[in-house]
Amino acid sequence: MNGFDPQFLVKGAYFAAAFLFIFGLKRMASPKTARGGIVWAGAGMLVATLATFATPQMENFILMLVAMGLATVLAWWSGRRVAMTDMPQMVALYNGMGGGAAAAIGAVELLRGGEHALAFVVLAVAGSIIGAIAFSGSLIAFAKLQGWMRKPVRF
Repeated sequence: MNGFDPQFLVKGAYFAAAFLFIFGLKRMASPKTARGGIVWAGAGMLVATLATFATPQMENFILMLVAMGLATVLAWWSGRRVAMTDMPQMVALYNGMGGGAAAAIGAVELLRGGEHALAFVVLAVAGSIIGAIAFSGSLIAFAKLQGWMRKPVRF
C-alpha cells in the first residue's frame, strides 16, 4: 500500500458529520441551546455534503449541483412566501421530502444490480421502509394541518 487513501478522509468526514448531527440533536433538547444545536447539525450536513462530493468514485457533479441549487432557491422562496401560521404544513412537507428521498435512494441502490452484502440489503430495505413511512406520515400530517383530512385513517 503506497500512498494515501482518500477514502480514509471521506470516512473520517462522515464520522465527524455523524458526531455533529448527534451533538446538534442533543443541543436541541433545551430551548436555551436549541439555536446552537441547529448550527451544529447544519455544520454536520455541510461536512456530509462535502464528503459526498469528495468521494473518489463520485459521478454527476453537475446534476447534483443543479439539484442542490434548485432546491435551495425553492426552499428559500417558499420559506419567505409562506405565512407563519402555515409553517407547520411546510415543515411537514419538507420532512416528507426527506423521507421520500431516503426511500428512493434505498430503492435505487437495491435495483442498481450487482452483488450486495446482506448488511447492505438489510440497511437499504430498512431505510426505504422508514423513509416511505416518514413520507406517508408527513403527507397525512400536512393534510390534517391543512384541514383536508378530518377523519382518522383506519385499516
